[in-house]
Amino acid sequence: MSRPQPTAAAAAEVTRIAGRVPPLMPELFQAGTRLTGRWDNGAFDVDLQPTREHIVSVTYDGQGTAAASIDGKRLAGPVRPGSITISASGHGGRWCTTGSRRVSNVFLAPERLIGCVDEFAEGRAFELLDRVHEPDERLACVMGLLADEADAPGLYPLLFIEQTLDLLCLYLLRSHSTLAAPPPPRVAPLAAWQVRRVTQYMRERLGHEIALQELAGLVSMSRFHFCRAFRQATGMAPHACLVHLRMQAACRLLVTTRLPPGTVAASVGYSSPASFAVAFRRVVGVSPSTYRERG
Repeated sequence: MSRPQPTAAAAAEVTRIAGRVPPLMPELFQAGTRLTGRWDNGAFDVDLQPTREHIVSVTYDGQGTAAASIDGKRLAGPVRPGSITISASGHGGRWCTTGSRRVSNVFLAPERLIGCVDEFAEGRAFELLDRVHEPDERLACVMGLLADEADAPGLYPLLFIEQTLDLLCLYLLRSHSTLAAPPPPRVAPLAAWQVRRVTQYMRERLGHEIALQELAGLVSMSRFHFCRAFRQATGMAPHACLVHLRMQAACRLLVTTRLPPGTVAASVGYSSPASFAVAFRRVVGVSPSTYRERG
């Protein structure tokens, strides 16, 4: 079995290729995702090293052509406004562009994308597809919204960006991944005792990482069939159920204790108070501090 190739940080690899540091926002978003504002990128002819993050780029204006040779496949297209380029995580290759163009980037952590998969993929494996200057007005619009916030942040910029990154992930999955094919037929739902076993397991480990395979193993099912059967029985994906249980526990801790927000976040499985606050507001509708004050 071949050993996995080492990967580089996407921001560092883009800096190496461009010869200068792109205008990165200083904030790290969920799972370590980063983004840039608009910037001018010149021509290059280089070997792109495999990167840990997915690199998503949009072109606003420019000229010339672009081509890439990835895993024996050649992709090419003219540089044009509204076109999208995607270099998937772990995919290196030879990239060549002529002319200059104005772009913005999202360096999307794989974990961030995977976190959105469970909402509709129901356990199916997937890959993000490489693109070279492919027209996609909708995705270009989403990328433009993110670049606007990076260039000139508005009210509540971090919350706006996190929500827009969720939209970006879902759009990439349904339009630029192997999940674009329709899902297979529905399967029978989990039995009531199976749902109880899985949810009890979640409650007992809210402060820990819980892999989908762990949950599927509790009822002796594959990840694929488990996700579909769980949704059939509960009306939500396993990941969404876990988030719901974590927020329930967080609400109880905020009302019944004076634990600092960081301690509450860690106790329900979040690595930082910031990521916890974003998830809490998304589910509950208010910030943790506001919820505590009202309680």
